Amino acid sequence: MALQDLETFLATVDQNPDLQEQLSQLDLQGVLKLAADKGFQLRAADLLRAQAEQILAMSDDELDLLVEGGLDDLFDMNDFQAYLERT
Repeated sequence: MALQDLETFLATVDQNPDLQEQLSQLDLQGVLKLAADKGFQLRAADLLRAQAEQILAMSDDELDLLVEGGLDDLFDMNDFQAYLERT
């Protein structure tokens, strides 16, 4: 159950500052590898779907702020911590 693993993984990350720091340095493939190393079976599609759901739930003002300062991070996943703070 990849979706369940994603939810559990995000909860684990939320409670672990060291893991948050590690993730902030990784791209999408690095995040997937780290998750697998920790025992979570995630797919890139799961992460992208979670991002899309978060974007769809944003207000127009939040979307404006995202476009002004965070769109590259969101799509490149270079700053996974920023993504987690949006969820």
